[in-house]
Amino acid sequence: MKTVLLATDFSKAANKAAHIAAQIAIKQNARLLLFHSYRFMNTYDGNYGYPIDEAEKISARKLNYLKRRISGRLEQPLEIIQCNRHGFVMDTVKEVIDEFGVDLIVMSSVGDTPLGANYFGSIATDMIDNLKIPMLILPPKYRLSYIENTVMAIDLKKPLEVEMLDTAAYFLRDLNAMVDVVYIARTTEEANTKEVKEAGLRVRDLLKNVPHTFQILVGTNQVAEINGFVKKRKAQLLITFPKHHTFFERVFLQANTRRLVFDAEVPVLAIQ
Repeated sequence: MKTVLLATDFSKAANKAAHIAAQIAIKQNARLLLFHSYRFMNTYDGNYGYPIDEAEKISARKLNYLKRRISGRLEQPLEIIQCNRHGFVMDTVKEVIDEFGVDLIVMSSVGDTPLGANYFGSIATDMIDNLKIPMLILPPKYRLSYIENTVMAIDLKKPLEVEMLDTAAYFLRDLNAMVDVVYIARTTEEANTKEVKEAGLRVRDLLKNVPHTFQILVGTNQVAEINGFVKKRKAQLLITFPKHHTFFERVFLQANTRRLVFDAEVPVLAIQ
């Protein structure tokens, strides 16, 4: 990993994400890229009505302040660069990903204001749908904690790409964390099919070098089942694979996207 991008709207929630992004960058010996996208009517950031050149100056000034704040709290060296672009977030972040070779995006699921929450939250879920790199999304009430236990939610009804599991294993080894792998079957019959059992064995084999457990649960409300399992296992991180699985395609492309991202009490790492 070479570059970790923090997408910020300068909210309190985004400041928490900045701390996590910096710690990840240090562990991975990567650089931290602070990114902000501004527009003429940037109401979620308090810049409503400013001319574009003035909005750019405000954005740059806030990025400089954020950089100094992060650097002042670090005990280890970290290369921090900053970038702001005029335009829609989705358009500008794609440009920045290619330009800087971004490997991971870290951001909050909401902003501070109701408008900011809706805007930044929809941006987070849109990014999951449209980008092809891992994203770490932090919930608004997240309290900084050491990650010891994680939950990995998978869909055994569709083959999981080895590359994505390798990416998950890479993060888990770096965290030195235990992972509870879980699949939510809709019925007991589905849970006991040969297809599901064989798929589970393949996943376990791919994760053989990562300390883990494996469970199949039955439930019709997958989002509620996953969040309940996260609480039961006292996990500090939820790992998902949203783009390549039938269940998560439904979850992340429909209204349940917001439920999973917004309702989760722990960070969500979406690997795609």
